Amino acid sequence: MLLEKFQRDVAKRVGRPTGRRMIVAAQMPPVPLVRSLYAEIVRALDGGARSAARFHELEGAAVNMLKHAAPRMLIIDEIQHLLSCNTREQRAALNAIKYLANTLRMSIVAAGTYEAVHVMRYDPQIASRFEQMELPVWGETEELRRFAAGYIKLLPSRLGVDLDQRVIAYLLELTDGITGRVTDVLRRAAAHALATRSTRITLDTLQYVGSHLPIIINQRA
Repeated sequence: MLLEKFQRDVAKRVGRPTGRRMIVAAQMPPVPLVRSLYAEIVRALDGGARSAARFHELEGAAVNMLKHAAPRMLIIDEIQHLLSCNTREQRAALNAIKYLANTLRMSIVAAGTYEAVHVMRYDPQIASRFEQMELPVWGETEELRRFAAGYIKLLPSRLGVDLDQRVIAYLLELTDGITGRVTDVLRRAAAHALATRSTRITLDTLQYVGSHLPIIINQRA
């Protein structure tokens, strides 16, 4: 969500000639072979990547398209997918990222889960190029109350919300203070409140949502 907002803000603020981009955003593919990484970059630049294309063709297409787009930044999301391959494949993917940075003289942002940090540290040259930044988790603070209240106001539901100590404590219990989970729970709570014709999100609303959360969201770290 933060990456998408950052891209929207930059697009609004900076105009570029046709075909040029300030930012190119791609994802590390689920099976992060170098070939598939180049194919993802080609697709991110609105190009068609042929499944039968040879490696050097994909590499050449990705580099040439990036040169034409002349971005100042390449964002690679889901970098933790590197954990799904062996050490040799990890090193090859990291070398490809380093090659793109050197060849095109652009900044690279790698985003993903905390576990990916261990892979990035595997290569000292890669580790030295990336400054590690973590999103802090929320605590039972006034800042979380303001964030939750502000998020509810952004929704088209026009609901009120009770944010007393019990509500905040339960919200943290459900989400471990992770921003994405907080917004997901609040969005589900708003939907349930509307379905029951309630005008406010209360502790009862959150408890209903908590009892119906998918396992993948309700799991503990």
